[in-house]
Amino acid sequence: MRWRASRPQLKREPLGRNSNRREIMSRAPMLRLAFTLSCLIPSALVAQVPAELREAMRARDDAVAKADAAAWDRLTADDFTVVSADGTLLTKAERLAQFTTQQAMNPVPAQQEQIKHYGDVFVRRALRQVRNTGAAWVLDIWVKDAKGWRVAAVQVTSAKK
Repeated sequence: MRWRASRPQLKREPLGRNSNRREIMSRAPMLRLAFTLSCLIPSALVAQVPAELREAMRARDDAVAKADAAAWDRLTADDFTVVSADGTLLTKAERLAQFTTQQAMNPVPAQQEQIKHYGDVFVRRALRQVRNTGAAWVLDIWVKDAKGWRVAAVQVTSAKK
């Protein structure tokens, strides 16, 4: 018995006869362009953020700046938690109680804002000026429930100077 006879034989076609290769090669310029564009477009622009969510984000940011407890409460989920820059974990009730001692201030626009979409959840990350702590990275988790778009959790981390 010869060794070659026991090996499985692979069927090979000349390059010109392989129709799949021709189809792939004809799409190559289009695929290269799509890949290049996907690298150039920031992911924040790719996420299609619903208008009602954008409005909810703006209204909640204003509520935080103006210490508007009623608006903040309406735009915050019942099981909300926040982890502050110093590592303190607060529930919705504990954070809402802080509003009674806060002074209103002018809203400061976020910097380096990025919004990503994951199924039914939107995650917003931005560099913000936070009361008494200076610049911080703030991560908001937005969910839609029966009451509309609301924040379920926030993580605040001090930004390096």
